[in-house]
Amino acid sequence: MMRSFIWEFPLTASFALFLFLLYPTVSIFMPNLVTEYFIATPGEFEPINWILSTFFHGSGAHLLSNLFFLLLLGRVVEKRVGKTRWLLFYFMAGFLSVLGDGIVRGFILGDKTPIVGASGSISGLASAATLLSPFRFPISKTKSIPFPVFLFGWMMVYSDVTNVFARDNVAHWAHLGGFFSVFVTSYLLGEKERQEIRQGFLLNFTFFTLTIILLFFINNR
Repeated sequence: MMRSFIWEFPLTASFALFLFLLYPTVSIFMPNLVTEYFIATPGEFEPINWILSTFFHGSGAHLLSNLFFLLLLGRVVEKRVGKTRWLLFYFMAGFLSVLGDGIVRGFILGDKTPIVGASGSISGLASAATLLSPFRFPISKTKSIPFPVFLFGWMMVYSDVTNVFARDNVAHWAHLGGFFSVFVTSYLLGEKERQEIRQGFLLNFTFFTLTIILLFFINNR
């Protein structure tokens, strides 16, 4: 039953399987290629590394963490926009996350610590899921249930914003670039999708503001 649930959205499941198999395959059989092609250095012009680094991971734990969010949030986006636009969100997020991290850390902060991982791409999918389907989660292609999808996006953004200058070996700037990429990607979509993203942003912003106000009154009553 779990396998049928996962493969209900085949593109998301296929990408998860690809990432799962790529990490041990490259690590075991082609370890010399990791530093040459699968790691991106901020401030360096490495277009091949920019792309390949969004598919590889630094550790098994890093991989499993990303697979969890990919399988959870990727199906939301696949249900809402289909396979072609899913791919557009994923690759645009991956490219802009690495590019944004390279500009901020490589040129502004002078930090040359390399980055690796699909987190930027998955952050883009998380942002798209939060904006396009904040309150519903698809359990199948024909049925969705009430579910606070937006909480995952909010928690991920909060974690990156509050730790953006932390020395914790997490590419927070890349994650934020992935979140922001949705607004850039929207200009490659039709007017209908752009309108849905704008409405999703306003809905999330309004709900977030009301939540902050409510928490303020609860803490100060």
